[in-house]
Amino acid sequence: MNKLTFIFSLFLLTVGLFSPTFSFAQTDKAQSEASYEVVLQILTASNAQGEKANLPTGLSNAVKRLKTDYAFSNYHLTATYLQRIANTGSLEFKTLVYETVPNLQTNAPIFMEWTIGQLMSLPNEKGQSSMQIRGFRFGQRIPITVGYAKADDKNSTPLINYEQIGLSVQKLSLPENIPTVIGTLSTSKTDELMFLILTVKSTE
Repeated sequence: MNKLTFIFSLFLLTVGLFSPTFSFAQTDKAQSEASYEVVLQILTASNAQGEKANLPTGLSNAVKRLKTDYAFSNYHLTATYLQRIANTGSLEFKTLVYETVPNLQTNAPIFMEWTIGQLMSLPNEKGQSSMQIRGFRFGQRIPITVGYAKADDKNSTPLINYEQIGLSVQKLSLPENIPTVIGTLSTSKTDELMFLILTVKSTE
């Protein structure tokens, strides 16, 4: 065996010995993405008398800010939805509801959905942790009574059309672990508004 062949063989042996170690080192360094809880809360404001406020303490600051802009006397929590998502992840949620947008004429269900396109944890200009969402959508298909079909001499059946309402935001940022109002929607009552409040907090 000449000198050149010996050196080449020694090189191959060295690569063979250290390659598995390198691969294992790369595997050990791999880490899973951080995980977050995304909480969407629907807050209904009205001037209805006799309704008891059932607000969690975490929403007190958000309600104080709303009261400076809106002259409603009553705020109550209508619904809370909690989902888990990893950093840079997306989610889509669909369900049936009956009370989010009260309908006085029929007990037909309401189809509700909300989606987050991509959630990313980024520092803001002050270096504080901030959550950026590349696309948020909240939508409802609500029943509207457009007429009645006579079933017999005493009864009639309502004719219902579903109409789409909702809110879409292409890009938004919010501080971590602070309930943030991201939009408003009307309800079927003229003296009510529905506020969408989003909170993103780390699970660690």
